[in-house]
Amino acid sequence: MMKQIARMYMLENIRNPGMVFGNVLTAFMLMISSVICKNMTNAEGMDFVIKGQFLPISILMLIFSFAFSSATIYLADMKANKTFQWVQRTGVKPHTYYIGMGIGVFTLLNVFLVLLLIGYSFIIDISLSSYFMIILISNFVLLALYPLSFILAGLFKNEKVAQSMLVPIMLLFMFSIQMTSLFLTLAEKNPQDYFIFLIWNPMLYLFDSLQVSLNVLDETWLPQYQYFMILTVLSLVLAAIAKKVYNSK
Repeated sequence: MMKQIARMYMLENIRNPGMVFGNVLTAFMLMISSVICKNMTNAEGMDFVIKGQFLPISILMLIFSFAFSSATIYLADMKANKTFQWVQRTGVKPHTYYIGMGIGVFTLLNVFLVLLLIGYSFIIDISLSSYFMIILISNFVLLALYPLSFILAGLFKNEKVAQSMLVPIMLLFMFSIQMTSLFLTLAEKNPQDYFIFLIWNPMLYLFDSLQVSLNVLDETWLPQYQYFMILTVLSLVLAAIAKKVYNSK
C-alpha cells in the first residue's frame, strides 16, 4: 500500500509538468547563473562564491520546493476536498499514508538533487565523499521538514491559502541563515559564533554541513552526528504534531 501511495503522489506530480518545472526551476536557474558568472570572470574567489552561495541556495530551494510547495499544496487540496477521509475509509491508516507519501517526496527530491550535483560538478570540484555527505544531510533536513507539510496543510483552508503563505515561511527559513552568514562574513566575523540563535532552523544544519563538505569551512559548528540526531528528533516531534493537526476537523 505504501508503494501505491508513493506511486500515486509521484504520478500526480509528473502529470503536471508545470508543477515539476516550478519545483526545480529556481535551483537549476541558480546553477546556470553560476556557469555564466564563472565564464564572465576569472576571479580566483568565484569558486568560493559558488560553493558558499549558489550551490547551498540551489539545494535549499530544491528541498523547500518538495517539502513545502508540492507536498503542502497537495495535502491542503486533499483536506479541502475531504479526500483523505475517503482514503481512510478504505482501511489505509494515517501513518501508512504518511510514510507512503514520504517515499514519493524523498524519491523525487533525490532524483533532482543528484542531477543538480552532477551539473555543479562540471563547474566546481565535488569529491565522491562530498556527494555522499551532501545527499545524506539533505535527506535528514527533508526528514525534519516533511511533517511541516501536514501541519501547514492542516492549518490552511485550501491550496490557494497554503500557496500564499508558503512564500513568507520559506523566506524566513532560508534568509535567516543565508543573510546572517553573508553579512557576518562581510563584517569579518565568524557566523558560527551566532548559530546558537538559529538552532530552531533545520536549514542551519544543512548550510553548515555544506560549507564543510565543499571545503569552505574547516569544521561544523557541532559534530555532524549531533546534526543527524537533532533533525531526527525534530522530525519525530513534528510528526506527532502533524498527526493531530492534519486529522483534526
